[in-house]
Amino acid sequence: MTRTRMLTIGLGISLTLAVTVVSAYAAGAEPARRVSAVEGLSRGAWGGAAPAAQTESAALAACSALQAGPVAWVILTDDNEIESQVESYDSGTSTITPVFEYNCVPKKVKIVTVFSLNGETVFTDQESLRASNSSGLYGYPLGTTDDSPLDDGEWGVEFFNNKTLLTSGLVTVGEGEGAIGETVTVEGTVKDKKTRKPIKGAVILVLQPGITVQDFVDRGQKDADVFTAAQTDSRGQFVLENPLERNVAYSIVVVAKGYKPLGVDGSIVDDEQPDPVQLDITMTR
Repeated sequence: MTRTRMLTIGLGISLTLAVTVVSAYAAGAEPARRVSAVEGLSRGAWGGAAPAAQTESAALAACSALQAGPVAWVILTDDNEIESQVESYDSGTSTITPVFEYNCVPKKVKIVTVFSLNGETVFTDQESLRASNSSGLYGYPLGTTDDSPLDDGEWGVEFFNNKTLLTSGLVTVGEGEGAIGETVTVEGTVKDKKTRKPIKGAVILVLQPGITVQDFVDRGQKDADVFTAAQTDSRGQFVLENPLERNVAYSIVVVAKGYKPLGVDGSIVDDEQPDPVQLDITMTR
């Protein structure tokens, strides 16, 4: 989906900021393998002591309802043992694993697992558990069928017993959707305003913060006053050599043979803009 925000600059530069929202869910994501306490998840590997032993009658009385502890996110070994507990996953990870501790399993328990990415449900599954008077861990690794990386973002999980929420948790993979970098890459096009044809060889200059277009002209157009620059290719496309800092005002100069030069002061990329920012410029003869 593409949303377009049009910003018209007084000096004649037409800037189109296009935000491309890429599907946040990695294609083909599915559970890598369901695990539970009987499959080797080790309680001690990630902390939390086992509860004291109970008599059978006490266990039965205590097991009128399944009670779940908070969700922990872990990394598993190849043998499905918990290797470590994590606060977040690095970008490029292909599997995330939420686990929770439960007190016991009464009859007719169906665990429904719901995964979300940036608030949007992306995967659900359900499993009936065998009744048990013992406490343990339940976990659900989620990965991709081809071991490709999961998308960066804020992943969430909800565990239900049928329709009753047991526990939930959030974890960030990579920087996450909500994380804003301090700098942003600027790319775009330069086209003829009338014909919409690309302009080859147009030069885009971004001046040092604090240097206005008029300062640049008055000071003799020194290289030292240029923060970064780019030149369009045969398709009129460009990428600025250096990223711009967010919330910093820059002046921009655009020149091309046979076209009127353009200049604008006070261009700011704020926290609402994506990375990269798409800057589409039109010029007149």
